[in-house]
Parts: sequence; structure tokens; C-alpha cells
Amino acid sequence: MSLKIIGSITVSVDNEKLTALGENFSLEEDGSRNIGDGDIQYEALFIYFDTAQRFKILVQATLLNGRVFVYKPTIEGQGKIIKDNLDATQA
Repeated sequence: MSLKIIGSITVSVDNEKLTALGENFSLEEDGSRNIGDGDIQYEALFIYFDTAQRFKILVQATLLNGRVFVYKPTIEGQGKIIKDNLDATQA
């Protein structure tokens, strides 16, 4: 069981717009946990690292009963999210 990030996200940093593709997000943490009644949820944390080290974008996704849910991405460091077209799918 695994997930991957697809789509893109656009960030404004230092008066320029940068677009990060889902394929450039790396899987940093993942695992399954029992959430009760025999249900197992798979959780994954993906991070995009700016090559100039000005920011990183974090996005979490979960898989439960064949349904994928993607949480709103967050940015750490400089920059602001302008447009979010990220999604996740089973890998």
C-alpha cells in the first residue's frame, strides 16, 4: 500500500513564481494505523524541498477503504502558496 503526489503547486517567493510538480515531492514518513473496528488507515507525509533552501512544502495524504484524502499543504520558510492543484493517488 502506497501513495504518490500528482499535480502541481505554485509558490511566490522573492518576487518570483515557482511551480513544484507532484513528482518532485519525496515521501518522508509513512505507515499504517488501526483506527478502530478493524479499519486500517495508511498515512503518508510528502515534502518538496526548494533547491535554494528558501522553503519547503509539506502535504499529508491518507488512504482508507480505497479512498484517498489529501490535506491542505503548508509551507515552511519564505514563500506563499498561490495555487494548489496537488492530489494523491495510489502508487
